[in-house]
Amino acid sequence: MRKKFNKLIRVSFVFLIFILAACSIEPQPIKMGDTCSFCLMGVADNRFGAELITKKGKIYKFDDTHCLLEFLNAQTVPKEQQKSILFVNFETPHGFLDAKNAFLLKSVDLRSPMGSNIAAFESLEKLKESQTKLGGEVVEWASLASN
Repeated sequence: MRKKFNKLIRVSFVFLIFILAACSIEPQPIKMGDTCSFCLMGVADNRFGAELITKKGKIYKFDDTHCLLEFLNAQTVPKEQQKSILFVNFETPHGFLDAKNAFLLKSVDLRSPMGSNIAAFESLEKLKESQTKLGGEVVEWASLASN
């Protein structure tokens, strides 16, 4: 009897671990062909884009900073329900950068899908390297998001 009880405890423990792992909220890579949550177009360039993750774990994908900003302006997801906003790292398209820590470059030569022409970088040095080739200006997320 005790042996069955110990087995039941072990099985329950493993089940609990799976349940807890399933509850973790992780960003999902933005892939070519994913649908933008704002403009409903397919993602055409995975060097741009963003995700908004709610506190309940719903993920909204965007093909361009323009779409993210319009989505935020529409207040589809109230600010108090937002867990995080992430940008695609321009140099490593399947990597994400927290919007608060990303370095943003705006340049007409970037030619992003919906015309924001904004790319996110993990450091100011990486941004400056691209800026020497593409021109443009450094923009702050806080100023973009407050408009």
